[in-house]
Amino acid sequence: MKQAAVITAVLACIVGFTLTGSAAPTDAGEDQYFPELQNDKDMRVIQSEKNMISSGITYGAWITPLFIYQESPGSKLTTQVTTFRAWFKTYLWNNSYLYIRGKDTYTAVISKKGAAAAKNGNVLDLDLGYIAMATLRRNVDFTAGRKYFFLGSGIVMNGRGDGAEFNFYSKYINIKALGAWTGWLVKDDNPYGLSDPDLATGAKRVFAGGKVSTSWFNQTIFFYGLAQFDFGKEFYNKNRLLTSVLAGFDPGVRYYNTRTRYQSQYYGMGLEGVIVSGLSYFGEFIIEKGKSYISGYPISTGINAYAANVRVNYYFDVTTKPALEAQYAFGSGDVNRSDYRAPNGNLWGKDAGFLYFGTFVGGYALKPLLANIHMISASVALSPFSWVEIYSIKNMTITAKYYYYLKHHVWSPINNGFDATKPAREIGHEVDASLRWLIFSDFSFFMNYGFFIPGKAFGYYYDYLYNKTSFSSTSYRHFVMAGFNISF
Repeated sequence: MKQAAVITAVLACIVGFTLTGSAAPTDAGEDQYFPELQNDKDMRVIQSEKNMISSGITYGAWITPLFIYQESPGSKLTTQVTTFRAWFKTYLWNNSYLYIRGKDTYTAVISKKGAAAAKNGNVLDLDLGYIAMATLRRNVDFTAGRKYFFLGSGIVMNGRGDGAEFNFYSKYINIKALGAWTGWLVKDDNPYGLSDPDLATGAKRVFAGGKVSTSWFNQTIFFYGLAQFDFGKEFYNKNRLLTSVLAGFDPGVRYYNTRTRYQSQYYGMGLEGVIVSGLSYFGEFIIEKGKSYISGYPISTGINAYAANVRVNYYFDVTTKPALEAQYAFGSGDVNRSDYRAPNGNLWGKDAGFLYFGTFVGGYALKPLLANIHMISASVALSPFSWVEIYSIKNMTITAKYYYYLKHHVWSPINNGFDATKPAREIGHEVDASLRWLIFSDFSFFMNYGFFIPGKAFGYYYDYLYNKTSFSSTSYRHFVMAGFNISF
């Protein structure tokens, strides 16, 4: 489980840096199914200008070598991750094409201290492979195969799967329907694992859902629903369970060979749009229902969790193109939950902890899950040399962001149960900085830095006050990542 957790953390970092760049239009082709790239123009692959909807065959590749340094109390880890992708796209008939992309990711551990689970590894997988088709008017499209599935802001679902998606577009209403299976992804490249069996064999989940949206006067309102069905293996011994039942359940004993499947449904609504020129907003509210099992017992309980994500952006149309953003995000917690990634992390009673299968980026160093947390952030971004005519200089963006974190339930931890374990509200503060530099059309450089200052919920203040230990710089967390993106 530890090795898989490290791999997942590294992949989450990669997703994190690509999602923080400024929004940019992208290809109407495969990048719309690749959310890590679609919001960051210097991370995009530069491709042929041919219209693949109508004719032709194109192919290409890109490579992304990067270095990651992570430091937390008692642990230091430096890794080098190189990801290579090669793609092929061919016209089939009018408004249809076939797209295939392979991926190889090699992770090398350069140095480590207190991170015993980290080790070298290589993952080879079919990244994408699907057929896309549309009607002549392009008001209906359909894709089938291995692709990216996305709902809302991507918190509930934002990842690969094997399945199909249908879209209908009209003047008054847009409709999306999707279904996906995750069991055929390579287990070390499968981000949907929650339990130990999931991580050992690859998560086997079915996702089915849809979205309805309508727009008026530059405003869009949307509603969506998603059901997640867990078909993973379980460590479940019926004979031992029968013996336990006959002997009578002891509340002080954990029956570790019981159920771990997590069945969940998500209902979301949101509103986004432009208020005046340069001022835009996005808001989303999510309710989670379903069934989980109490930790150590074959007893199911209902899920009643919720989350919210609100964002306001203002863009100044001046020389350096500055942009401001304010954001509030919330994920519910449960006073009885000990882990917000484990399917059976609830210790007793109804489960109010929010668990999801998409992407939430809330700070490089802390990397918080959107559960048992209130997050408030503000950022500023600018392109200092946008006025320069030299291509290799003008396409540079610098971003700085501040985060403040608070707990929802003070008696419950955050993340995987090891962070912010003390009964205090304040989790801490974080400052992030990033650089995006498109040097040439096919060559870009990026760098991210995160610095987290723990609050009272991490206990260092308690140790200082009551145990007379020092609160030193070793209590902080640092995250550094730098790399290149080269396309062919």
